[in-house]
Amino acid sequence: KSTLHRARTAPALAVLRALDAQEGPPPRLLRPQETTAAAGSVLRQASTLLLLFLALGTVAYSFNRHHFSGEETHPVVDSLYFCIVTLCTIGYGDITPLTPAAKALSCIFVLVGFGFLDILLSGAVNYVLDLQEGIIVAAARGGAGASGYVFDAEKGRMRIRMKVGLALGVVVLCIGVGSLVLFLVEKMGWVDAFYLSVMSVTTVGYGDKAFKTLPGRLFASVWLLVSTLAVARSFLFLAEARIDKRQRRIAKWVLQRDMTVEDLVAADLNNTGFIRFIALMYGDIAAPMARHLVGRHGR
Repeated sequence: KSTLHRARTAPALAVLRALDAQEGPPPRLLRPQETTAAAGSVLRQASTLLLLFLALGTVAYSFNRHHFSGEETHPVVDSLYFCIVTLCTIGYGDITPLTPAAKALSCIFVLVGFGFLDILLSGAVNYVLDLQEGIIVAAARGGAGASGYVFDAEKGRMRIRMKVGLALGVVVLCIGVGSLVLFLVEKMGWVDAFYLSVMSVTTVGYGDKAFKTLPGRLFASVWLLVSTLAVARSFLFLAEARIDKRQRRIAKWVLQRDMTVEDLVAADLNNTGFIRFIALMYGDIAAPMARHLVGRHGR
């Protein structure tokens, strides 16, 4: 017969204080203002590197136009258009390198744009969308009626359904604006304009259709950069909605599940209510909910 017994007493406070002193102070959490400032720093870095990338690409292409094939409109516009198409990894194929030097330069542009700059630009898009979310939440809190449908007061953020609506709206807006400009400026039919717009914002770019006029390439230099990043972020919102739905289903199952004696023993080893105290202290559970759970599972 075993003579080992489980201890039913809490550790001495002196021992806990000594352990806390050895571990050092807890990590300092960033305040929302500090988080916003850090995001603003990422936005400034992304803008600076983007301008540097476009400037170097424009200069390199302008002085080496004979190393590239394709229809020419204006040296600066064509070089800017080429850099944006490369940065967004679309690859229409209307402007392609011919010589080994031009191919090596294109490889450098692709690696830099696809790796480092895309990460920073994604952070910049997150910063802008977070600001937009904060403005919408603040406006919804000031109103009445359907504001509960827009934002979650407990979590202090927009509801997932609102994010999904904004995501779908951004996709439709980007495709619609691109289709309209292609129809009016590039003189394409509605089907071809819609087709090229969808192929562009999704970064597919088969290469059978592309921008050929000077105004069209100027528009594409701005529209492609904004729309590809915005649409990518929108699809992330859709994925977040599916994950959130699964988490809510699991949480609902856990809350509706009857607690067993084994669960109580596993959660509170020393019978002091320490688990409930920690949950209340860190705000993981509200006091009324704690009383409700205690009353429900008081047996």
